[in-house]
Amino acid sequence: MAENKEPERSRESFDAAAESYERYRAPYPQEVENAVIALADLHEASTVLEIGCGTGQLSVALAKHGVDLLAVELGPRLAARAQRNLAPYPNARVEVSSFEDWLLGSEKFDAVISATAFHWLDPAIRFSKSAEALRPGGVLAIVHVHHVRGGRTPDFVADTQPYYVKLGLHKDPSFLLPTASRLPPMYLELDDLPEFSSVERRRFEIARRYSTASYIGWLETDSLVNTLAAESRRDFLNAIQQLIESKYGGAVDRNYVYEVIAAHRGSA
Repeated sequence: MAENKEPERSRESFDAAAESYERYRAPYPQEVENAVIALADLHEASTVLEIGCGTGQLSVALAKHGVDLLAVELGPRLAARAQRNLAPYPNARVEVSSFEDWLLGSEKFDAVISATAFHWLDPAIRFSKSAEALRPGGVLAIVHVHHVRGGRTPDFVADTQPYYVKLGLHKDPSFLLPTASRLPPMYLELDDLPEFSSVERRRFEIARRYSTASYIGWLETDSLVNTLAAESRRDFLNAIQQLIESKYGGAVDRNYVYEVIAAHRGSA
């Protein structure tokens, strides 16, 4: 019997869902924006390289803060929407490229920032290339989002699990999200890399409330759901929609932990 492998997520899948991504992927909470700005010591005219900007969920807040922003985005549809959202800010621009293929010039940045995208980068170069892009003393700031238990509809994720298992998106029918207190810190290797020092981490547990439409729209941007064939994806989304409407009265909560990690570039 062939091994029942779970499907692999693809970072390229987000571009095909650019319209839903812009509509249903919310900007980062104010607490997270403030932490990034504070930990990266950003001020007006700070030079910032953002990796994987999506449609501008964090980019707009950075541009509003007055930084000189260059955002690199793999998906051309996502990049076009980000550039449109950044149009009021002449201090911000977007280039279409993977970070791995993006050519480093002579410019060194005060900060390299990546929100919910750093885990997609090639582990062999993501830290070293980020360090190379920074001036001495510059800051690498990463935002990572964890899905955790909690909220006003705590049984919802467990109720959706049979649908994930049925379509081969997950193997474990009894899967439970971790609690916030059991999350391991991300990117512990930063503590040992000679290019970086003074690593600081902050966490914010925040609940988001979704209507049926906004949750289905969010799922349409999910890289795992987008591994499904069109008919299976439609059936899956319809099943989740019916669950939210019939059992949860048209609204559900999801709890997230936003982890902000900042590390300073050494002088070497």
